[in-house]
Amino acid sequence: MPAAAKPKAKPPARGASKKGAARKRAAPAASLAGALAEAAWAEADLALAEALAYLDEAQGAGDQAAYADVLELVAQSLSRAARKRGLARLGKLGAREAYDANLHDLNGAGSRPPKTVRVEARGVARGGDVLVKTRVGRLGAPKRP
Repeated sequence: MPAAAKPKAKPPARGASKKGAARKRAAPAASLAGALAEAAWAEADLALAEALAYLDEAQGAGDQAAYADVLELVAQSLSRAARKRGLARLGKLGAREAYDANLHDLNGAGSRPPKTVRVEARGVARGGDVLVKTRVGRLGAPKRP
């Protein structure tokens, strides 16, 4: 008996691209990036959960020292979550900075923005995008003793 002939593979339709090999090579990189992103989000979620639990402790703290200790734990947990999500703090409390309307939210009224301001609350950014502007106030006249 003669050997059976192998069926011929159909040629790809016109305009159809060959995706198989390239897609198979790209899949592990994409899945690795996805796994790393998922791990970072999971760690950030854990830090936020810890902060919420510490917040409950702070609200129930009986004395001022215990409240201050728990508040520090809340701050650490929130900072860790922010780092995992790629957030950075802008400015330093009490620092003097040149006023920039793109970075600062000026507290108080006035006819003209000042040249120099004092940081009252820090801002938040991710990459080059400012998510929350730094809250600043005008510099007061120097206090005399």
